[in-house]
Amino acid sequence: MNKVFTKYIFGYEMHFEKKADQYVVKIEELKIKKQSQSRGRAIREVFDEIKEKTKNNLIQPKKSKENLSYHNNLQIRLFKINQKITHFGFSVIAEDINEIDIIKLENLCKKIEISKSYTYKNIIDIENNIIEIIEPYIIDPHLRALNMASLIMNTNHISKFSHIIEQSYISLFREEYISTVMILTPIIEGILLSLYGFNFKNKKPKEQQLLNKWAELQYDYSNTKIPHPYIIDEYIRAFLDISEQIIFSKHQLANDYSYFNRNYIAHVMGDGNFYTRNNAYKLIHLIDLMAHVLAACNGQHNRYAFDRDDVDYKIRIYYYSNLRNKKDTEEVHRYIFNSHRNFKGYV
Repeated sequence: MNKVFTKYIFGYEMHFEKKADQYVVKIEELKIKKQSQSRGRAIREVFDEIKEKTKNNLIQPKKSKENLSYHNNLQIRLFKINQKITHFGFSVIAEDINEIDIIKLENLCKKIEISKSYTYKNIIDIENNIIEIIEPYIIDPHLRALNMASLIMNTNHISKFSHIIEQSYISLFREEYISTVMILTPIIEGILLSLYGFNFKNKKPKEQQLLNKWAELQYDYSNTKIPHPYIIDEYIRAFLDISEQIIFSKHQLANDYSYFNRNYIAHVMGDGNFYTRNNAYKLIHLIDLMAHVLAACNGQHNRYAFDRDDVDYKIRIYYYSNLRNKKDTEEVHRYIFNSHRNFKGYV
């Protein structure tokens, strides 16, 4: 077993052992021990137990051993927020959010009781309250352009879908939420299939195998200009928590009002309103999490050092801003798509 494999949750280190054909994962401080033939499955079972524990009492995050007081404080605050808002399809991306909005989310979280059984209307109200705070980051042309040019177009497993994700951005700015949802739902599974190493000669892996592979992703310590490992591991956990509630939820258990999972969407089962603004935003958020995680775990995370004079970045700011202001430019639209290596045209 790889002795340098490390994984954290809310700052607590998971300790791994290999016993015969079983992977054993322990967090002694939290009295958690799980084992499975799949390391990823064992990690996910730890996440699941953590989630159950937080229904009664939030887990106090652990500080990093590094002498980074500001980052320690920020991480702990974000971990506390995420323990609540991932239940509603969102999480905090540390690279994007400002102090004012962190405080707003903290105040909102004081009103959220995880152990409470909310009605569908209550859930939508909470989602709307979260979105009121984080929407500027989701629909900001500068941030969308930066993520696309620095992460999505240049990161293994997600770059092959960059031109399709681009279309979802265009639909987002046009407020065409049906298109955004229909585009991104299969893309998320496609990225996971690529990460798994699937090809058509082999049997398609089950969703649990895809999620196990995601859970095993490990921070690349060779690049010092990427987010802290505690943060990346939290993005991995948050993605699993959110995607298992929506994309990979059992369609028999799906909410009768929303029909929001990949089976309902792919086969248009039922007549629920799966194509809401809120659901489109959740999928955009999941793609952001995937981009940060895959870039950081592949040593390709260069958003901090990205050249803001880059043509692909600047032209997207211009184009996305026009879209947001309801001004479309066909010439720029063609350039944007032709800049993707895997875009093969419309004819």
